[in-house]
Amino acid sequence: MPDYPYTNAQFRSILNGLGFRSRGLNEPNFPISSDESSLEKDRQAVINFQTYFGLVTDGIVGPNTRARAQQEIYVVQYELDLVMKPNPRLRPQNAPFYGPQTSQVIADFRRRYGLEPDGNPEDDRVADLAVRRKLDQLTPNARSEAEAVAF
Repeated sequence: MPDYPYTNAQFRSILNGLGFRSRGLNEPNFPISSDESSLEKDRQAVINFQTYFGLVTDGIVGPNTRARAQQEIYVVQYELDLVMKPNPRLRPQNAPFYGPQTSQVIADFRRRYGLEPDGNPEDDRVADLAVRRKLDQLTPNARSEAEAVAF
């Protein structure tokens, strides 16, 4: 899979959408970000992402970090397609980005499986660890199949 050239806003959306970054100021469409400023201010979120996925923790969004983000979005979308059957499918139309359709399907998934966020309705569109674990549970072997296809 080629290295996807994420913009800073797209990568922030991935960090937001996977639960590694909290809502910032001026983000009315959270988890979707339109902030194209430097990712340096989100260095800790990048480090948390890198740590979680076993990458070098330098806080820099280099090729390995982008590739892992792309792979994780691919897997989340693949599993959502299997479980939620959105129309249109998330893959490949929305790939490999955490965009509005992915965000909405996550909210629908949370409601269906009782994974409402604790008190913050804006977080209902975030595929945090609890959501990703539930997806993995509902789609046995899907993660390994999606990872094999992704790379």
